[in-house]
Amino acid sequence: MSLAKLPSWTPPPDLLGIVVARYNEPLDQWADLAPNVYLYAKYDTPQANDTVPHSSFRSYELLPNLGREGQTYCYHLYTNYDDLQPIMIFSQADPFDLIAPETNTTQQMVEQALAPPEPDFYPVTVFNYDLVHNLSDWEKINWTDPAEAYWITPSQLATLTYSPYPMSVFWRHLFHEEHPDVVTALHGGTFAVRREAILRHPRDFYKRCLDEFAYAGQNATNPEVGHFMERSWLAVWDRKFWLWNETNGSPRG
Repeated sequence: MSLAKLPSWTPPPDLLGIVVARYNEPLDQWADLAPNVYLYAKYDTPQANDTVPHSSFRSYELLPNLGREGQTYCYHLYTNYDDLQPIMIFSQADPFDLIAPETNTTQQMVEQALAPPEPDFYPVTVFNYDLVHNLSDWEKINWTDPAEAYWITPSQLATLTYSPYPMSVFWRHLFHEEHPDVVTALHGGTFAVRREAILRHPRDFYKRCLDEFAYAGQNATNPEVGHFMERSWLAVWDRKFWLWNETNGSPRG
């Protein structure tokens, strides 16, 4: 699709970048945003099976089906560190089973990402605030506990590749410091973030992220490390999401 045919709500590619982690979901909802989208496909869907030309995307890259969406995001951040847009959306290919009903379309995602984030969550745009939770699970997580059903489905649990160490050690390897008492986490791995927050960390930070997926995640399709990363994204973008017992409360109040 030429830029002249794009709808008026579509932002210029030099303002907004969109990283989409796909398995084999339909691409129609991303068609109007194709010039903005870095599409990472975890399954080699033939072009004949897709209604949107792969060549219409800003890039269309086939990756191994490893590491859930977290490894894909870290891969993009590491490989494109010097070429990030001022606003970045990171999303699964079909995120609406999670971020609806607050956000139901890619147009709404874009409009929210371009608007100033809520001050308590800056520099992150949250597409569904019901997905924000405070967590303190630093040691071995009992994924079979019914309380964890919110974070992992039975099918995901059946294929989970466990990390050789708990999230506390993962955190230490990633951040090079000890974890807080509580971390504010965003379920679902779909959000927008400002470039300045990404650049607060050196490029090597995102290489450490990839190394965690390779070693502790064992380059598995569904590693426990992917769930650790899902719980860490807000803390990556701002230390306001590192909480301590004496001030333990949600950033939203």
